[in-house]
Amino acid sequence: MKKRIIWNDIKGNWLLAVTTWLFMTISAFMFALTCFLFVSLLGSVDALMEKAQTPDFLQMHAGEISETELLRFAQENEQIKDYQTLNFLNLENSSIILDGNSLADSTQDNGVCVQSRNFDYLLDLDNKIIQVSDGEIYVPVCYRKEYDLAVGENVQIGENSFILAGFLRDSQMNSMMASSKRFLVSEGDYEKLKETGSEEYLIEFLLQEGADSNIFATEYTDKGLPSNGPAITKPLIRMMNALSDGLMIVVILLVSVVLLLISMLCIRFTLLTQLEADRKEIGMLKAIGISRGDIRQLYNLKFLALSGLGTVTGLLLALLVRGTLSAQIQELYGASGNQLPEYLAAFAGVALTEGILLCSVRRTLKCTENLSAVEALTRQRQLFSPQYLIVTLVIALGIFMMILPQNLLSMISSPQFVTYMGIGDAQIRLDIRQTEDIAGKTEQVEKMLAGDGQVARSVALRTTSCRVILTDGSYTSLQVEEGIHTTFPVTYAEGEAPKEKNEIALSYMCADELGLSVGDKLLLSMNENAQEYTVCGIYSDITNGGKTAKAAYLHDDGPLMWSVLYISLKDGAVREQWLSEYTKILSDSGISAKMVDIQEYVAGTYGQTIQEIRMAAWLAVVAAVLVMFVVVALFTRLLVAKDRCDISLRKAIGFNGRDIKEVYLLRYLPVLLAGILAGILSGNLLGGKLVGLFLKTLGATGFRFQIDYKTVCVWIPVITVLTVFCAILLGLLEIKNVRAYECCMEKE
Repeated sequence: MKKRIIWNDIKGNWLLAVTTWLFMTISAFMFALTCFLFVSLLGSVDALMEKAQTPDFLQMHAGEISETELLRFAQENEQIKDYQTLNFLNLENSSIILDGNSLADSTQDNGVCVQSRNFDYLLDLDNKIIQVSDGEIYVPVCYRKEYDLAVGENVQIGENSFILAGFLRDSQMNSMMASSKRFLVSEGDYEKLKETGSEEYLIEFLLQEGADSNIFATEYTDKGLPSNGPAITKPLIRMMNALSDGLMIVVILLVSVVLLLISMLCIRFTLLTQLEADRKEIGMLKAIGISRGDIRQLYNLKFLALSGLGTVTGLLLALLVRGTLSAQIQELYGASGNQLPEYLAAFAGVALTEGILLCSVRRTLKCTENLSAVEALTRQRQLFSPQYLIVTLVIALGIFMMILPQNLLSMISSPQFVTYMGIGDAQIRLDIRQTEDIAGKTEQVEKMLAGDGQVARSVALRTTSCRVILTDGSYTSLQVEEGIHTTFPVTYAEGEAPKEKNEIALSYMCADELGLSVGDKLLLSMNENAQEYTVCGIYSDITNGGKTAKAAYLHDDGPLMWSVLYISLKDGAVREQWLSEYTKILSDSGISAKMVDIQEYVAGTYGQTIQEIRMAAWLAVVAAVLVMFVVVALFTRLLVAKDRCDISLRKAIGFNGRDIKEVYLLRYLPVLLAGILAGILSGNLLGGKLVGLFLKTLGATGFRFQIDYKTVCVWIPVITVLTVFCAILLGLLEIKNVRAYECCMEKE
């Protein structure tokens, strides 16, 4: 009996039923897609790192090493499970040609290596350990799509030719956010290539389960072991692997939350509309003794059925779409191996979503609880909530949903985005590292730049390894960048750049770990001499492990690890030409340095992320337009049905359909303007804070949107106006079917 009543109700109110099902489907689809992508990303990254046996601690070093000292350290330290040193041959990018495509403009440090012996394996596209033969080469998988490469093509390194035997996954350097890329060759071919590049070492450690990689890094530094290069820990490797695709998933998650809010509003609206239409029926049921619980159960069963249908539809749609959005994840990291967690997470996400919507329905139904039979039959109370407020909120949320990914896309595409990553706001960056006499070569380059008439500003920053003495007497290592930090500043979340001798700025991750904030004191030690510094600022940084510091002056000269020079050219200088000329000058002077255009660096490093967020942005626009169109069209259609008697009366006294439509359009004008204004303000203010909360967990704090005003203030409002206008016209089509005589036949 109940099933028949529910089915007849759905058929009799098919428009409201379809609308409810649609919003439940959209909410289920977005949350299922988010769960699929998130669990797939983490699972794929973890599976790759597990199969490759990624080291817990990696120290890059250019220069001589003592295998005996390293072996003794490995044997004496109980935290170490396994240890190895690998050779990595740095190559000039211009010497690498992939099927006719030169890597001269690549922002990556490219080199060759041989397959690892004990761990840190390079894997093929089936995530199996690669065995390479003489004359073959395996290329990083990230270059396959970028240069449209295929197996069997030619790879040229200097005078040596290789056959591209396949593509490799590197658990350490897969992400474009990792600054280096490894090509795999045989041991014989590696020996042949030695003369074409500069060799460095990768000193790697696997630690016992539960060992702290940060404490181990301090112990390694204290022993005075080779450290002429950056040190990387396993958590940082995992973070870099997940960050690029993770940003796209965060955008989809935020859009999903907004869609859930819209769905709650719209389902509440449709339910109230139906309750208004069913008022007399509800009153009659109560009058003949049907309990409130039985009435509520009829509605609950109906929405439970629609929710179940929406859940299944949303899951199926998510399964269809996830392949396209997860293609990059599968390419870089491979399959996670076990897809059960993905399905469980998606089902849990959908169940939570539908549960929230059903709870919203239950709360709305409570408004019928205290409605007496007399009140229902005599229409003495109004169930309908403020009508146009719902449309205003939906428009505002729809614009918020479109603005958020667009602003994030503008931010990441901007050259200023690197200032949240710990890189100065300059045009050109020049790195001198992993070479002999870094200090002397840095001074030589400084003199060259000072005498260059095309250079407007330049600054050299030198990184030294220091110790921080903690309050309990223990200490931890810290990389401190010394120099003038006000010329090309990074973004400071708190305070400002160091200017005085005893001032120091800390990265967010470093300050968080040490429990320090602006104004606190810090004891810094080099050469056994401790000096007190005052924390003057906290900035964003995800480079070099994310735990760095900046000082204007260090009281002692410690071991110089590397130097970075930032450069801005004068107006009129051709950047590409200057870079080309200076690269040749440095090469002729015997200075091994890497120079990159900051804009090209952003495109090269975050290109994959930008592409994925652009895809998410388009998905958000389509979803927002669809939702706004359906809501406004439905609302208008229901409004016409509710006002049918008034419309008939107006036609009876001489108004035509066009005049009546104009009245409705004028009513919508303040609603539309209020929604657009609220959406723009919330999208620009609240949206930035939401994304900033996520980036803060990765060490990028103080995040601020770079607003594309043309998109935000012109194109998105235009899209919204056109969508709403078309939806209103569709909803008003029913006016032509209203006859003038109907008002005379209207009965209470």
